Amino acid sequence: MSNTRSKRLIVTLAVVVLLSIPCIYVVNVLRGLASFSDAYASDWTSTFVIDHLRTSSDWPSDWDDLRDEYDRLAPASHYAWTFEELQTRVWFDWDADPNVVRNADPPQEVFRLTSGRQVSFNGDPNELIRNYLRTGEAPNRVDPPIGPHGGPRHIDVPAAGNGE
Repeated sequence: MSNTRSKRLIVTLAVVVLLSIPCIYVVNVLRGLASFSDAYASDWTSTFVIDHLRTSSDWPSDWDDLRDEYDRLAPASHYAWTFEELQTRVWFDWDADPNVVRNADPPQEVFRLTSGRQVSFNGDPNELIRNYLRTGEAPNRVDPPIGPHGGPRHIDVPAAGNGE
């Protein structure tokens, strides 16, 4: 009787192990897919901040300051998220002193993902921003814009004085 019981226990454990392997794999794949979105949010936002610094020489004071970079660098055909969705994925220290950020070692945290993940394809955003402030070089500068169909988007603006 105990021999049969031992065999059942071994078979049950084997089945549990065999079924748990695909489940663990699926969970890891889903976690990996979620981190892709965060990595893009990290890269895009740090690119927008650095481009804003490059073009205006001013530390951004809020998300509105990055709107032009978003519109210019992320063409509509390649938006991973709306500008508003991007804001929910990233926390940024708008009140940071760029001189302190430039001289901080290790890099001051002025950027983090709201998910708590620390992922990026281009490197730590805090370090990228600090290095730009130190050197004026933007190694990940996006030119042409993000996506396969980069280039300026045409926006129709009525000419002044034509009654429109």
